[in-house]
Formats: sequence, C-alpha cells, structure tokens
Amino acid sequence: MILLSETENFTLRPMSAADIETVHQLESSTNSHPWTIGILQNSLKTGDNCWLLESQGALAGYGVTMVAAGEGTILNIAIAPGFQKQGLGHKLLEFLVTDAHKRGAEMMFLEVRVSNYRAIDLYQENDFAEVGIRRNYYPSANGGEDAIVMMRDLTFAEF
Repeated sequence: MILLSETENFTLRPMSAADIETVHQLESSTNSHPWTIGILQNSLKTGDNCWLLESQGALAGYGVTMVAAGEGTILNIAIAPGFQKQGLGHKLLEFLVTDAHKRGAEMMFLEVRVSNYRAIDLYQENDFAEVGIRRNYYPSANGGEDAIVMMRDLTFAEF
C-alpha cells in the first residue's frame, strides 16, 4: 500500500480480482458507457497496471495503465462522485504517469471524449497535448463520439 500524501487519508494499492465488482460499480457511476466486468477482469489477467485509490477503506478512484516498448497508455481513470472536486484526479493521474515512467515509459498516451471538458482540462494542466482525433471512437447515444488522442513526453520530465 502506498500513502498518497502524509497529510491526507488516501492510499493507493494494486487492484485484485476481489475488487472487480466494487470497481465496476464506481465505473458505472462515472461513465455513460462503462467498462464491463469482463474488461476489468481482462486488464488484470493481461498484466495491465491496475491501481485503486482508497480513503479509509472506501474506493475513491481507480486507474489502469499499460506500458510496452517505451510507451505508456492510460486506459482508464475515474474518481467516485463523492470524492470529485478535491484534486484527487490530478493526484491519481500524477501517480499513474510516475509509475509508468518507472516501468520504462518515455511517452504517455490517452484518449478522452471530446465532450469531457473537465478531463481535457485536467490532462492539459498535467502537460498532455492533443496529437490526434479518433473518429467515432466512443459509443454514444448518437452512435459514436470522437476521442482526442493526447500525449505527454516523459523523456525530460522530473519525477
């Protein structure tokens, strides 16, 4: 278990199979088209880096990344509604990027819905820049929503 901050009651720990149902509940509360239980299970089986952010035993958020060939990808990140607007998204993102860098990532990528302004702002505040668009990448009520592909160069970053 990793203490997120000396002054706060938040810890980070790796996700286990026993956490899948709780993570799925959080995912369903924050996403109109949530990851399925099967996708979450697959992330664990394939060796993705799956982290839980907890506060006194309550799930406050989670993040999933993968690192291969010097590139890291944030596959998913979410903060539970009751824990939002406390700066935890920033702290979790910072941890995920630092962890990926320790695992050999020199670049970090992610996709975000074009309509997710809060997330886009968070990523830009953390040195991610738009590098492309994936058309109709996300499911939506209208059939598909574009994703902004963002990247952060970790080569010269200080961790």
